[in-house]
Amino acid sequence: MPSKNRTKTTTKIKSEEVSAPETATDKLRAALVAAPGSTAVGLAAAIGINKSTAGKILARWEADGTAVRAVQGVVDGRRAGDQWSAVAESSGPETVAEPEVLDTAVPTGVPFGPPPVGRLKPGALRHLVEVFLRKHSGESFGPTHIGRVLGRSQGAVNNALEALTSAGTVTKTQEAPKRFAIEATK
Repeated sequence: MPSKNRTKTTTKIKSEEVSAPETATDKLRAALVAAPGSTAVGLAAAIGINKSTAGKILARWEADGTAVRAVQGVVDGRRAGDQWSAVAESSGPETVAEPEVLDTAVPTGVPFGPPPVGRLKPGALRHLVEVFLRKHSGESFGPTHIGRVLGRSQGAVNNALEALTSAGTVTKTQEAPKRFAIEATK
């Protein structure tokens, strides 16, 4: 009958043969250095980690000053992914690896440049709406269309249009559905 006591045999491994497993941080750093100007989602997909993990690590590096974020703003009514680059390590003055700017523009639906991101100052939306209508003088638009183009709420744009109508700057061309226009200058 076999014995129930078992002996364990161990094999010693030389420390030179074993390397520490590569962490998500190490993989992300290598990917960021290899592809500056990438988004957090793109980096995460490239190295096989969760995008929230990549975002948290990148935010920590930004706070430490070892990575730089280039905010992309709003594209087609959605917030575009920020581009990330690693700060170049050098013994001299601090230099930043700038993200590569592509010549191809992403259509934003805004004919006069990207709208401001975040909270606007009082009266700024009214000005944006007026500029939009002046760029399209002679054409009628509703608050929904203008709101989508500017990346702002339909209700806030409607309030701005009503205020501009009260001031005599804009004319309400149709009551239902609401349409507003600025007359073309001759």
